[in-house]
Amino acid sequence: MALDITSLINTVMTLFIIVVISCIATKCKLIDEVFTKGFSTFIICVAQPFMIMSALSEVEFSLENLKNGFIVTGIGFIVMAVCAAVALVSTLKFTSLDEKKICRFGIIFSNSGFMGIPVMKATFGEIGAFYGAFFVITFHIVLWTYGMYVLSKGRTDIKVKPLNMLVNYGTIPVIIGIILYLLPFDMPVAVKQAMSMLSSICAPGSMIIVGSIIASMPLKKLFLDKKVYYICAVKLILCPALICVLCTVCGLKSELVYLFTLITALPTATSCAMYAQKYDIKPDLAAKISSLTTVFSMATIPLMMYFASLIVSLRG
Repeated sequence: MALDITSLINTVMTLFIIVVISCIATKCKLIDEVFTKGFSTFIICVAQPFMIMSALSEVEFSLENLKNGFIVTGIGFIVMAVCAAVALVSTLKFTSLDEKKICRFGIIFSNSGFMGIPVMKATFGEIGAFYGAFFVITFHIVLWTYGMYVLSKGRTDIKVKPLNMLVNYGTIPVIIGIILYLLPFDMPVAVKQAMSMLSSICAPGSMIIVGSIIASMPLKKLFLDKKVYYICAVKLILCPALICVLCTVCGLKSELVYLFTLITALPTATSCAMYAQKYDIKPDLAAKISSLTTVFSMATIPLMMYFASLIVSLRG
């Protein structure tokens, strides 16, 4: 699995252009809140599951790939635990409980689905998307346990539901995708093309939603919150740099160092803004974190991957 920084830069620049176009379209009243909410639901419930299944079914079968996929899932728990520790320490001085919860959630959970899998495919090829889909298992198990625990502090209406760890729009498509991967025959061409077309909606679709959120907020309110810049720095620079160094020191293969650095360098998951809105936990702050980490990640992702290449080269 080779690192292709040129393709990575081209991909993040493409996504940034889509964000800008979406901002313009929203300002021109071509996109409204009703469209954004409906489109978000479509991406989560339809496009993302097909993207995950497509990523798993497009790679040629081998037991080595399958084993490595589950290794990514296992190491993913450690990576997210490190990010959770960083999130806890970096927000200790925050006085507002709701601010602590949203900022911690925003630091821990990356946009590993909508944006992550397409970016990993552009950077590492189909095998990158394949491993990214296995990380989705980790993401959703942690989301529905520790993530809900973080949001539930001081609340009685938010509960950890163990069943959601296995039954959700992330893990079910992974299970189906693994089954398709294990089948001794290929799916019909029309079915594969339909899955591929639906999966291709995720990356531009999520950027359209981000652009719409940015355009709907006053620029002064969006860009003048110092706390958000601090969270962006922790999420986009400190966490991926730390994960990169730890993975290298622990002797992981170069491809895994690159993979987990990229996963950690991704912007905050859109679920941060979604749950903040659903449970009325600083929804404006969550929207700013999701939006600005996405915008800034267009510069920081290539930077962190270049940093990873330097760290790996020092190891020899």
